[in-house]
Amino acid sequence: MADQEHEVKFYYTVKGDNIMKYFKLWAILVLLAALVTGCTSLSPYTYTGAGVGGALGAGTGALIDHNNRWRGAMIGTLVGGTLGGTATELGRRAAEQDGSQQRPYSPPPAPPQSYESGSVYQ
Repeated sequence: MADQEHEVKFYYTVKGDNIMKYFKLWAILVLLAALVTGCTSLSPYTYTGAGVGGALGAGTGALIDHNNRWRGAMIGTLVGGTLGGTATELGRRAAEQDGSQQRPYSPPPAPPQSYESGSVYQ
């Protein structure tokens, strides 16, 4: 019995309306994994921008979609949060890059002076 190999097969069939449930479950799991791994190097300002964008998007989406306000709020939250976070992160990176490329201020050179007459300009 120890020399025998056992083959284990998992058969799982999804029929009818259940396919949408499992599709939604997998989509949610993939999105959560992307959020957890994709947001490791973002600044706190990015999260703030995403939160503000999501809140504004939820309100706007609920006002726009008269037939189903919850659907409008969900779509507005996703779009607003994505745009708010993206805009904040791009702005932060641009400011960081601009700050690293600035040269220190140096005053302009002094005009030449004439030593014979004692005045600056002749």
